[in-house]
Amino acid sequence: MFRSTVGPQSMDVLLLETPSTGESEDARAEIDEYAVTGDGAHLLQSLSVEHPVGELLERSVGPYRPGDTAVDGKDIYDGVSSKVVFASELLVNAVGLLEQGLHPQEIISGYRAGLEVVESTLRSSNIPDADGRASAIDAARTALTGNDFGKMRDEIAKLAAAAAREIGEPNERSFDVTTVRYGSIRDSRLIEGTVLDRNTVVHQNMPRRVSDATVLLLGGHDQGGLQDPDVVDDFEVKLESPDVLGTFERTAANQRRELVDQIVQSGADVVLTQMGISSHYQQLLADRGIMAIRRVHPRNLQRLSLATGATIVKNNHDIDSDQLGYCGSVVEREIEQRKHRRKHRRIVVFDGCTDPDSVTMLLCGTFGQLESQAPREVRKAVLAAAQSTRDGASEGVVPGGGATEMAIARRVRRAAKTQGSKSQLAMNEYASALESLVRTLVGNAGLDPLATVTDLRTANRKNSNVGVVLPEGDITETLEAGVVDTTATKKSVYRSGTDLTTLVLRVDDALDATFEGDTVDTGDAVYREPAERHKEYVEDADSRTIWE
Repeated sequence: MFRSTVGPQSMDVLLLETPSTGESEDARAEIDEYAVTGDGAHLLQSLSVEHPVGELLERSVGPYRPGDTAVDGKDIYDGVSSKVVFASELLVNAVGLLEQGLHPQEIISGYRAGLEVVESTLRSSNIPDADGRASAIDAARTALTGNDFGKMRDEIAKLAAAAAREIGEPNERSFDVTTVRYGSIRDSRLIEGTVLDRNTVVHQNMPRRVSDATVLLLGGHDQGGLQDPDVVDDFEVKLESPDVLGTFERTAANQRRELVDQIVQSGADVVLTQMGISSHYQQLLADRGIMAIRRVHPRNLQRLSLATGATIVKNNHDIDSDQLGYCGSVVEREIEQRKHRRKHRRIVVFDGCTDPDSVTMLLCGTFGQLESQAPREVRKAVLAAAQSTRDGASEGVVPGGGATEMAIARRVRRAAKTQGSKSQLAMNEYASALESLVRTLVGNAGLDPLATVTDLRTANRKNSNVGVVLPEGDITETLEAGVVDTTATKKSVYRSGTDLTTLVLRVDDALDATFEGDTVDTGDAVYREPAERHKEYVEDADSRTIWE
């Protein structure tokens, strides 16, 4: 299933989510949701695999987050399909070795020796980026292969490289992707700031555009908004005269004016709050020409803080000019007309921030499957660009197009000759698994795997930078063609595949975790308290399976 999703000429997989409608064989299942994806991480996380190894596969992708607890951009996965295919080849080759009489520990030893050769080869082949631009764009372009973005892959790669120069490796706060349906994919651009696509300016008399804006962020849990204090349910007031009620109203009005005056004195042009803004405050701010936006998500407040340099104020009485940030322009834009709705979709764009630590990619003209897949692919491109520009043993780029795999496989076979006979067999199978990645790559492109890999093996022996450049299928120098992979991604593929394989090989037998008969009497138990709790559990439980 994953083999067809490897490489720039990969195929997509149609995922259908069909709820069960009954136990009858002729019961028809209704399709609730479907997705067409070529992303290995999305495919793996969407599958319902009950076998225990399935969970090992999920955990090999990255942090396991059950349900809907994942945060967009927190975990960025790349090379997942390659990990699964590589581990699969290692396991298939291990079965053949087991049939020849090798012990699992001997296979594991040979595979571990192969991994050592892999890591030493990656260190020697690593090319750290010199100027932070050329290889970053090449790495981002390679990460985007298989997703042409309307023939705009080169332009998107340049934007990803620019984002990486600003923020380094992206995370959920430093980088965001906003997709909108208006315009064309050619209108996409990098925003040096943040885009709020769920918030609008709260009052019709407030400005819709502010240039050279000073930004105030109010994010306290109790006072993270501009509202009058809440009154508890059992609060009672005995009014002796109507004048007392007027006193309450005047006191509240004075407090509102004082707080707005404090905001004006601080020099704020734009105010954003985590909580609400009451109508009284809205009118006061509008009269002063201040733009206000309410109920901003805490993560967006953090992004704005990183972009503008503003400090999130937790207490409204602490508002000061030192807490403000700067933004070149703040603009509310109407981007989509919604049918049968009075209000159209609007976004607020914070752009032109000085040396921002958080940026946003605005992708225009995206809808359907592209709208759901584009953010994942763009994040992978930014991560690849960032990893390619770091100077270190695990940072930088290596030749792509199968060149690195062929060079490593050759060195693994050479090192196998210095090992014992049994370890030599395992290392040779490890090299074959590396070459299987290249066969998968060219096979998905419609080329002849046997002939292409044979020609590539011969050419790569003379120059280890020679690989297959797709879709043309030319066997040439990949660095000159701009086909590179990040060293960090390659190392993760080989490590994860090897670790998963050795973990499965170490499983000697599968035991039934169900016990029968009566438990040991608590009086005869060495640890009485645990025995008593265990007996109570067995008596109350419907099942005798300890894992439940």
